[in-house]
Amino acid sequence: MKTQGNKRLTITLIVLGILVLAVAGAMIAKSLTTSDDQAKTTTPVTTTDDSDTDSSTEADIDKSTPTETAPATTVDPSTLSSVAIEPLGVKVFYVKGIAGFDFAVKRTADSTEYVEFSSAELTGTKCTGDEGSFASIIKNPAAGTQQTIDQTIKVGNDTYGLSLAGEDCTANTALLRQYQASFTDGFKSLTTL
Repeated sequence: MKTQGNKRLTITLIVLGILVLAVAGAMIAKSLTTSDDQAKTTTPVTTTDDSDTDSSTEADIDKSTPTETAPATTVDPSTLSSVAIEPLGVKVFYVKGIAGFDFAVKRTADSTEYVEFSSAELTGTKCTGDEGSFASIIKNPAAGTQQTIDQTIKVGNDTYGLSLAGEDCTANTALLRQYQASFTDGFKSLTTL
């Protein structure tokens, strides 16, 4: 009788072990695949006004000779800082002086890749799930998304669109406008890595 109880316990433990392994395997497989709007990369970026921390030069900024469809405005390269978005293969520029921000590379249902920039300081309470997003850069935006694109630029064979978030969700519209102005001015200098 005792061996039969041990046998049941052993079988129960084996079945539980198999179930745990199956659930863990499913969770790992899910984390390795990217679903709609699931971030592949999230990186916090801290910026400073110290010009010694920025190593970009005018030669770095002009290396891929982008073609603009946005109005031409000259931005002094010494006022720019940059962040490399490796999954998209681009270097995004912004005007120095804004507080730190995060970015996440995401993919839409139709496999369009984009990088979304956000700041916790912009998170509002008016909208459910607000993450403090202030801008997105979309690689080769689909024709149907053109109404949400504020500017485009062609770099090499790819087109990049800058999409600015609306002011509906944030509690700090003045700060939102600062972030957006910084990225709008720097967008014209976008280069490939």
